[in-house]
Amino acid sequence: MNKDIKMIVFDLDGTLLNDKKEILEQTVEVIEKLKKKGIRIVLNSGRTFNGMWRMRQKLNLMSFDDYSICGTGAFVRRNADGKVLIENPLAKADYELLEEMIRGYDLQLSIHTMNILYLNDEVPNEAFIVDQKQVSMPWFKFEKFEDIEDSISRIALNGDKEVLDDFYEKNKAKLQKDYKIMRNEIHLLEILNKNAGKSESLKKLCQILKLERENIMYFGDGMNDIKSLEFAGCGVAMGSGRQEAKKAADYIIGSNEQASIANFLKEYFNLDV
Repeated sequence: MNKDIKMIVFDLDGTLLNDKKEILEQTVEVIEKLKKKGIRIVLNSGRTFNGMWRMRQKLNLMSFDDYSICGTGAFVRRNADGKVLIENPLAKADYELLEEMIRGYDLQLSIHTMNILYLNDEVPNEAFIVDQKQVSMPWFKFEKFEDIEDSISRIALNGDKEVLDDFYEKNKAKLQKDYKIMRNEIHLLEILNKNAGKSESLKKLCQILKLERENIMYFGDGMNDIKSLEFAGCGVAMGSGRQEAKKAADYIIGSNEQASIANFLKEYFNLDV
């Protein structure tokens, strides 16, 4: 058991949030105790910076010394004012390449920015609707790339599992060479800048804050949490999460629907809450 933890990092959906997208009050209380002990709290999510605002408010993570890893590691921002510390966006050339690649496939292409989701179709398919609800962002149809007003954190291809499987199998050599590819959900293929990723940006933030991996505790549940769970000195996977994430963790706790995080932290840090 590593007691030299100086920073605790939480994935949001499926981990810190229950299925109603809320943080349990027991968890809020324990996190407040840890903050008073000088332990830094960081949120690390596929959501955009603005899509994480409600969680930062709930945990009172709004100072100039608080940070968020957002857009699946495409950006690291300072919570107080949104200042970008680390950025790995996608560009127009990436969009044009992907748009060309999906021609002939029944897939929709969506662009994730800090404030808005953009979709290349009038009517969203079911896969896009699921993703849009997950990230809690407004969306608009775009006609051309110049309609996009902000930096792009990732481009998502949305569609049925069989169609995505076929597309990826035929194009994975090119995609893996040029991009970071995530398949956290069966209906969604996420394409990021090669230098992005939740674990990559976590490592860079640790360098900025002069922290070692032994100082990090990480909570996660998904495929895009695996490398962060492996990197952290203490990796904690949700029992309700993916099997691959559990294999990468040092500890496996209960469901995100229960006070599993609060109970684990109370025992690990011997807290009287």
